[in-house]
This record gives sequence, C-alpha cells and structure tokens, in this order.
Amino acid sequence: MADWTFRQLAAEFMAMTLFVWIGTGAAVSASFWSVDGADAGKLITIAIAFGFGISVLAYGIGHISGGHINPAVTFAFVVLGEQCIVSGLLYMVSQFIGAIFGSFIVWGCFASLTAECSESGDAVCAANLQSDGSFGPAFNLGLNQVGPTVSNGCAFLLEMMGTFLLVITVLNSAVDPKSAAGNAAPIAIGWSVMLCHIILVPFTGCGINPARSFGPMIVGSIAGIGDAVWISGWWVYYTAPFVGAGVAAATYKFIFAEPAAAKEEVEAAKAEEVGDA
Repeated sequence: MADWTFRQLAAEFMAMTLFVWIGTGAAVSASFWSVDGADAGKLITIAIAFGFGISVLAYGIGHISGGHINPAVTFAFVVLGEQCIVSGLLYMVSQFIGAIFGSFIVWGCFASLTAECSESGDAVCAANLQSDGSFGPAFNLGLNQVGPTVSNGCAFLLEMMGTFLLVITVLNSAVDPKSAAGNAAPIAIGWSVMLCHIILVPFTGCGINPARSFGPMIVGSIAGIGDAVWISGWWVYYTAPFVGAGVAAATYKFIFAEPAAAKEEVEAAKAEEVGDA
C-alpha cells in the first residue's frame, strides 16, 4: 500500500508556502527596517521568524504529514526506511513547488517597494539597485547567498552542520519512541532552526532547506535579480543539506536509535495504555 495521500502532499505544499512567506518575508521586512545595513536586531528577527514559523507549521500539519517542511528531513526519513522512496520524492516535489509559490507571494507583497524606484530614489531604492541599472524585487526576496568573504568550503560545512543539528533534533525528539519531548517536539525543532539562523545568516543566509533556497532563486530569476541568483556557491544549498541529513540519519540509526526489539516493546506499551484508556 502507498504510504502517502494527496492530503499529506497538500499539507506539505501549504506548509512550505507559508514557511517561505514567513521566513523570507521577515528577511525582507527586517532589511526594510534596517536598510542602512545588517545589525543584531535584524539577525534575531529573521532567526525568530524562521524558528517560530517552523514550530507553528509543524504543530499545524504534524498530524497529517508528519510536518517535514524540508526535503532534507524527508531524505532522512527515506534513508531510515521510515518512508518509501516514491512517497519521499512526492513530498519533496510538493515542498519545492510550495516554496516557489510562497516566494511568488513574497514578491507580490513587497512589489510596491521598488515599483517606482529611480536612480535618485531613497535608501530602499539604492539597496535594490542591480548591476545593470535596474531595480530588482525588494531585498532579493530573502535569497540565500554565500557571503563575499566566505569560501564555498566553509559555506558547505556551515550548511551541513546546521542541517545536521536540525535533523538530529527531529529524529531524537519526534521520531524516537522513548523521546520525552512528546507534543513539545515542534518547539525543540523550531529552536534548532532558530539557532542555526543565528549562526549561519551572516555567512550563507542560512539555507538548511533546499526548497526554501530554491523558491527565491527561481522567482528571483523571473523577477529580474539576474546573475546574483546563480553566483558562485549556489550549489551548496542543494548538496550540503542532504549530506548533513544523511550524516544525522546514520548517527541516529547506529548510535542513538533503540534496538528493534526495544522499539517494539515501547510501541506495544503505548498501545496497551491507549487500550486501557
């Protein structure tokens, strides 16, 4: 039997749409608020938006699809055999399409910020001036980019470690049958995302989610950002998260996961408790 339903795919699509709107929308609004440059307030604003956003959405759809909202998380589930390959691929397709849709919404929400820009415009216009003299969408729609002083190798390691933290948190808090997190697992997951953003935003923008990176890249290309979308290092956002997720899945399976017999005992005990209730 198929281990996926249209309802689950719709949940992942909707959640990813909202996640991109929340996270990259916060990046745009924080940049507008601090248009003269990056500051600690901007960093914390973005980190909180992404972290709290994933918690809210995981609570919202967790009972429907498991609340992956990230192709790297789905990849870890496939690697561990918790999800079949076909189901995993369908989840990922839904997530990538949702990210594109969410980025289109962000573009629409902030289109007026640069619609009337001219060379003699205000600070917002100056911040969005492209190399060809045109004005792109507001603050690149929260596009992920490797910092100018960050090597691709460092960016890869940062993105891999961030994804590892996220995925191992998911597995140990939400998947492990002996986890004490219970209904609080989405909070732990959201905090892990927030912590990753606090560390990674100044250097890579913090991807740790291939779909989140993909949406602004595709819509940014359509909106006229130009060469800035596909500058050196763009590939990091589509390789490092899967490597980090794979390492996290292996770490969980070979070090932290309960033996099959113990897992069956825990599940049987839970079923007995439900029956008694």
